[in-house]
Amino acid sequence: MRFIEWTADMSVGSDALDGHHRMIIDCLNALHPLLDAEGRDPRILPVMNTLEDFVLVHFSEEEQEMKRAGYPDWRAHKELHDRMYDVVFSLKSDIERGESVDARRLFELLQNWLITHILGEDRKYVPYTATHATAPVAQWTRSSGRDR
Repeated sequence: MRFIEWTADMSVGSDALDGHHRMIIDCLNALHPLLDAEGRDPRILPVMNTLEDFVLVHFSEEEQEMKRAGYPDWRAHKELHDRMYDVVFSLKSDIERGESVDARRLFELLQNWLITHILGEDRKYVPYTATHATAPVAQWTRSSGRDR
């Protein structure tokens, strides 16, 4: 298993959103040293807490930017965010309850989603946001209306 490396083709043309993507990659890379850990490794929960908090900020800002830019498929993109947040929250909850989580499987799942999402879904809004400046916005909420 290798570390995830930021590459120029991951850029969405926004310093703020690219910075968020880099921070999420940093969180995932923090799991890398734990991939061969046996059983319940207490070092996984802090990484998951950081990841959960950070994706909330990122999803909110990215969704608001898509709306401001007039991206027509922002609702479908938000649904993808909602599903991913649910996965992260569920995994974090499992860890908090003391359940054993396979760090390698967790890393692979999140890595595959992140890379697929950035290189696939996020690339779709780039033409719409290319002329917009990204600004911080309000807190993200899931489509169901629940914050967590």
